[in-house]
Amino acid sequence: MTEMQPIAPIGEAPPSARALFWRLMWLYQGGCAAAIVITMSLGLFGLELALRQWIILIGLTPIVVAVYNLSDCYLIVRHYRPIDKALRALDAGTVPSQEVLAEAVVRALNLPFYSFMRVTFLHGPLVGVMVCIVLPAGNYFFDAGMAPWQIIVFAATCLFFASPTHAIFEYFGVSRALVPTIIRLSKELGPLPAEYQQGLVAIRLKSKLLYLTIFVAALPLIFFAASIVFKVQRMFLLQGIDPTASMMMPLYIWITGVVLVCMLGSVLMALLTAHEVSRSASQLIDNMRMVERGDLEQVKLEVISTDEYADIYRGFQLMVEALREEQLILEVSNDLAGELKLELLIARIMRTTADLLNAERSTLFVYDRKTDELFSLFADGDMVREIRLPSNRGIAGAVFTSGIAENIADPYADPRFNQEVDKATGFVTRSILCQPIFDKSGARIGVTQILNKRDAAAFTAKDEARLRAFSAQIAVCLENARLFDDVLYMKNYNESILKSTSNAVITFDEEHRIVTANEAARKLMNASDALIGTPANDAFTGRNGWIAERLERTDRDREAYIAVDAELVGQDGAASSINLTAAPLVDANDAVIGSMLVMEDITSEKRVRSTMARYMSKEVADQLLEAGEDQLTGKAQTVSILFSDVRGFTTIAEKIGARETVTMLNSYFTEMVDVIFEHKGILDKYIGDAIMALFGAPFAGPNDADNAIATANQMLVELKALNLKRVEMGEAPIDIGLGISTGDVIVGNIGSIKRMEYTVIGDSVNLASRLEGANKAYGSKILFSEFTHARLADPKLVREIDLIRVKGKDFPVGVHESLGYRADEVDRGLGAMLEHYAEGLAAYRAMQWADAEQAFLTALKAMPGDGPSAMYVERCRAFMKTPPAPDWDGVWTLTSK
Repeated sequence: MTEMQPIAPIGEAPPSARALFWRLMWLYQGGCAAAIVITMSLGLFGLELALRQWIILIGLTPIVVAVYNLSDCYLIVRHYRPIDKALRALDAGTVPSQEVLAEAVVRALNLPFYSFMRVTFLHGPLVGVMVCIVLPAGNYFFDAGMAPWQIIVFAATCLFFASPTHAIFEYFGVSRALVPTIIRLSKELGPLPAEYQQGLVAIRLKSKLLYLTIFVAALPLIFFAASIVFKVQRMFLLQGIDPTASMMMPLYIWITGVVLVCMLGSVLMALLTAHEVSRSASQLIDNMRMVERGDLEQVKLEVISTDEYADIYRGFQLMVEALREEQLILEVSNDLAGELKLELLIARIMRTTADLLNAERSTLFVYDRKTDELFSLFADGDMVREIRLPSNRGIAGAVFTSGIAENIADPYADPRFNQEVDKATGFVTRSILCQPIFDKSGARIGVTQILNKRDAAAFTAKDEARLRAFSAQIAVCLENARLFDDVLYMKNYNESILKSTSNAVITFDEEHRIVTANEAARKLMNASDALIGTPANDAFTGRNGWIAERLERTDRDREAYIAVDAELVGQDGAASSINLTAAPLVDANDAVIGSMLVMEDITSEKRVRSTMARYMSKEVADQLLEAGEDQLTGKAQTVSILFSDVRGFTTIAEKIGARETVTMLNSYFTEMVDVIFEHKGILDKYIGDAIMALFGAPFAGPNDADNAIATANQMLVELKALNLKRVEMGEAPIDIGLGISTGDVIVGNIGSIKRMEYTVIGDSVNLASRLEGANKAYGSKILFSEFTHARLADPKLVREIDLIRVKGKDFPVGVHESLGYRADEVDRGLGAMLEHYAEGLAAYRAMQWADAEQAFLTALKAMPGDGPSAMYVERCRAFMKTPPAPDWDGVWTLTSK
């Protein structure tokens, strides 16, 4: 086959408007030069001009050239004008209008024809006329002696030889020169509009061949025949012979016959060639139109020659077959795209794949990430059964693992093939084509396995390409099915969230119409399902109008808006306290698609929080809010009660004045209450300078007693730091005593209808208060009851103080002291003091007063100023003087609070 060369060199840059114009002008001048050379050459051989005549002829030639150049250049400029207008705009970096581009493309496509017509019907005749004028003028002015036959022959040579040569030269030259420009203009324009296509001049192949036949063969042949007759007659005349017509008749007949036969043969050959080419082209065009209509099944081009058209037909037929396969794949893909149920989709894909590749069986394996297995679904009666195999087993597993397709012509020779399946089913596997399936990110999601090509021993490379193309469509269908499952799951999941959440959630579209409203929202607003589709300005009116305003602000500013402790009035007129959040809804591309309201009903929580926030930590308050307001009603509960009191407060207040007293108490209470809250206690009340705190209310815990003791010790630590600051500022330090007791009390809101107070009542409260006062008698800081001691999980640095009977009580209570606030003194005498103190207390209980006194004195020596040890020294000395009764029980009765 002849290799077709490109018209324009690959990568040739399109010329500018100016460069293209001058190239066209040089092509024209080149055609003129070729025509002049041909004319002068023929004149040299046949005009019999003398040297003087040649000089005059050459001298007159510029006059003729100048005349026809003026007319030709004018037409060239006129014809080039639409092209120049478009190119100049593109050269300047601007895009001309579509009309300018379309006119330029049409003119560029027609310009070769215009050049041909100009040279053939203007340039050639004009040159012949000018020769007939200029050469006689040369005879007249310069006595050139040109014979009439010479003038006529010269003019005919220009018309029949030079002009066709010039026309053909310029036609093909201009066609080639305009290719880059046409491509450049077409890129900017796109498809040529239909109304401009009518302006294109179509030159059929038949017309071109007839032109070549007439102007290249027939007319020159006629001219040659006439010149031969003339030359023969002239030879006879120069020899003095005047030939008669009868003498010349054989020559006339012979020349006429040869001319007619040659002309007829040329014309017939041109017509037959044009007809053959047109017939082949017509068949190609008809089939192309059927392709354009989409009627691919009717397209069929039979190869009936061995020329270039045979190769074109074969290539066209291959292209049509590829289009048929593509159309079939698209039809199948469109058919599969509507199926979103995975088990039905897999079955349809397997059936379609087998039909597409003309195979006996097809299996689609889908990868299960959770189990690392390949599975396929198939129908077994009314049941849908499943096949599963490890993702690396068998041929399917090998293809999935490697990601490379396998075309196996002899499966039984492949060690990966499981022959037991064929033996069990009776099916004989002759060939296998296995193709991995990839998703859009390149990850493997499955394998397609085709068995036994029906019309061949094995699958071909074409089958591999078709399956590879179809596998891409399968991947899309599988992704759509999985996406549908995910979307359906997320839809159900989101609906469950909206239904289950206690907060009211309302979503709006871009026009501020309600899209969704969960049950909590409808309940809070006391609205029905008709809320869906309602504009925000209609759903939130009157006292709720601020909500619609916040939505508009959120949509405008694209920022979330939060309103705390706001009011929402339901359709029944009932007001609710809410925390509101208005936020824009954005999609995956960060584009706003609506807005959302989240409303938390805090009506009951607000009441509870306003009651509890004053005397409990945030954590305890949060627990109470979760449990509900019922926890505030009266109930019996085991609670640890802590009392603290400032020693000498009256004296301090009188000394520093009222203003400074308030400042001192505020500073002191701030530090102490923070410690209570830190250890999960609640502040019950302030009693002047005293603090009452509860541990285990409203919720009892396993470490309530430990928390109370830890609070008391930490209060003394913080007080020490506070006193350092007071001393630095020249203020007197503060001293406090703490009493703790644990027991069953009544806890809840107690008071009148107009004023309620959350507190506790019971013997343990009174005991804790008495123990706080007992610190004065024992010289201690923290005293707690035996009931508290029994509940301590880890009693460290505690000692038994006494068995006492407080005022107003008949039964004795064991009293202990906590020394945790002095933990840093264990190695500085505190540890030794506690040992001797324990020895002294044991001797005291045994009424061994001398031994007890000595042990307590040793304890005081280890830790001078220890109040309980000093107190027991005094008691021992008193009992040595006046011993108690023999039945003494060791109980000491406190006579003051």
